[in-house]
Amino acid sequence: MAFSIVKDAGEKIWVPVEPGATIYNGSLVACDWSAVADGIIPLAAASGISNTSNLDIPFGVCLGNNLKTQLYSATYKTNYITAVAAGSSHGDATEYSMVDGVFGKSDHRPMVLVELIKGTNTTIRGNIFNAAVGTAPTLLTATVASTDGLGTTTNATQFTPVANQATIYCRKGANKGAYRILDTTSTTVHTWTQAMNHDIAIGDTFVATHLRYFSTAVMQLGATVGLWVEASFSPALNSHYYHVEVERLDLSVAGQEFVEFRFGGDNFAKVRA
Repeated sequence: MAFSIVKDAGEKIWVPVEPGATIYNGSLVACDWSAVADGIIPLAAASGISNTSNLDIPFGVCLGNNLKTQLYSATYKTNYITAVAAGSSHGDATEYSMVDGVFGKSDHRPMVLVELIKGTNTTIRGNIFNAAVGTAPTLLTATVASTDGLGTTTNATQFTPVANQATIYCRKGANKGAYRILDTTSTTVHTWTQAMNHDIAIGDTFVATHLRYFSTAVMQLGATVGLWVEASFSPALNSHYYHVEVERLDLSVAGQEFVEFRFGGDNFAKVRA
């Protein structure tokens, strides 16, 4: 339940963790350009369009860490490592192991193994959760039937859609498996331009997300840990998000919704003063 690289990964390298930072296995990671320090941090929720406010650039995905005795987070359901403060590394008695590469064995510090993102070429898979690991997007149940397959009314979605920038998926009913791009901004009244093949009945179920199910979309990450795509994100187009190119969106199984995407080029082309 985290991020992974599914196509065109870079090499795997060990890198140090920024002092005081916590990194979870499966987190997207970056160098901290908002307060430059020696090490890696989680790639947090975007600040500004394509994360231009804090300038952090996607660097890779954390595969593991060098703690001899591993730590597990029940909240995020994965192992993690926390680096001591910068001055506390002198005389640090924590046991580390496994690191290779250019680092000397006497360089005693917390590190993570990172699989590198090769710019816009790398395809990444991420789970879509609603504000917390393991929490699925809201299940939508039709309360209004449709004889033209062009829309329905349900309970409220977990986000406010932007027209032509969100997807609805039919999970149960005659149209099970159908994806459509929403052309409305309502959380309850959903319409789309390409009719579904069959009538929609009261009780049919759906799920919706702020992501388009293909091509250019806007995406937000959950909180500060870089572990999931945030389902509750309402994507105002002049706000805070990452530009991505969606290759696959799978909303078929509750709690296992995921997206496969490439980061857009503007996420890698930030100007630093």
